[in-house]
Amino acid sequence: MLPDGTAYEASIAVTGSEHRFWMPGMLGERVPLQVEELEVLGPAGPVEYREEGRGVITFPEGNYTITYRAPVRDNHLVVAFDTPYAVTVDLPEGFDVRNPLIGMVSPGAEISTGPNGTTEIAWERIAVVEARFYTPERVILLTTFGTVWLAVALVLILPILISRRRDG
Repeated sequence: MLPDGTAYEASIAVTGSEHRFWMPGMLGERVPLQVEELEVLGPAGPVEYREEGRGVITFPEGNYTITYRAPVRDNHLVVAFDTPYAVTVDLPEGFDVRNPLIGMVSPGAEISTGPNGTTEIAWERIAVVEARFYTPERVILLTTFGTVWLAVALVLILPILISRRRDG
């Protein structure tokens, strides 16, 4: 993840002659993912690839490492693969996912604190990774919002409770 949380950089190992970049749409359909800084690396270095359409690249049959950068929207990371992978996501210092009211991760994640205050999220085998992360400012907003609504609820409920006690 980039330090500002607006994009992620990925490196994946693939075997074959084709790779598809996609993310799940609103109904679970495959939506092509627009990637930048795409590079296919073989044992001898960079390998030429061809773009075969939106989100599809082809290259000679073999074992490769594909690196790329893709956008993250609204602090919500979604990464999808054709087959399950072991995935690790490193969130920069200042981002977190542990508060279930404003953050979330796909099931099966191991969340730990990494070096320099980073948050590390790891899955052993997963095909679709999802993580909604937040900043400390969002925690303050949630706390403020909750406190205001609790105060409003007390102001509205307290007179009702007092009047019931008098009537009873």
